[in-house]
Amino acid sequence: MLNNIPPGLRNLLILIILFEVAKYALPNVGFDVMEHLALYYPDSAHFRPWQLITHMFMHGGLTHLLFNGIALYSFGVIMEMKLGTKKFISLFFISGLGAVLVHFISVAIFIYSNTGSFFPLHEGVLNLLPEVADRIKGYGPMVGASGALYGILIAFVYYYPNERLIFLFIPYPVKAKYIIPVILLLDVIGATGNFNWDPIAHFAHLGGALTGFIIVKLWAWNKINRNWN
Repeated sequence: MLNNIPPGLRNLLILIILFEVAKYALPNVGFDVMEHLALYYPDSAHFRPWQLITHMFMHGGLTHLLFNGIALYSFGVIMEMKLGTKKFISLFFISGLGAVLVHFISVAIFIYSNTGSFFPLHEGVLNLLPEVADRIKGYGPMVGASGALYGILIAFVYYYPNERLIFLFIPYPVKAKYIIPVILLLDVIGATGNFNWDPIAHFAHLGGALTGFIIVKLWAWNKINRNWN
């Protein structure tokens, strides 16, 4: 079955599976996988540069893993065949990094508005009030390929806007150009609503989507320029 999956996507899925196995295996030898490989805000004592990449292959549980894995497979096969392996891999990682950037910006704005500093712990400005610290999700770990996946979703709707999709509990196919904007709208609501019960990094989703859109527009612009020349 793996041989029928394009090489770039195949390697991404293998990495996701290996990281999931490591999450359960490595703690047995004293290696805290979530502490070292999940993504923390740069002000956290747990932040490490490699987390910018490794967090994309970590997931918070089986449901999170299956949802991202199935979505990545479903859209990734089509997009790698459309773009080629090099562009597909570039889209995945650049969208993931764009998601991190927007996530960090959203966390930094919240921290500054409550403490007067973007890095209060490192600068020793003050100890965060408990009620503030509880609300700063960015200090805790962020995991998942969702930001990168949103870049792929945007590329899909850009190239195949009229493709009909079956999504979750909707019993009939809906065109991509309708369903994916609804998904983005839900993330906007989640990001701006600041619901305490919601653990999802919505700004990361939106950042991945925005980055994916910029990438495909740049590719389209470069193609137009080449054809014109």
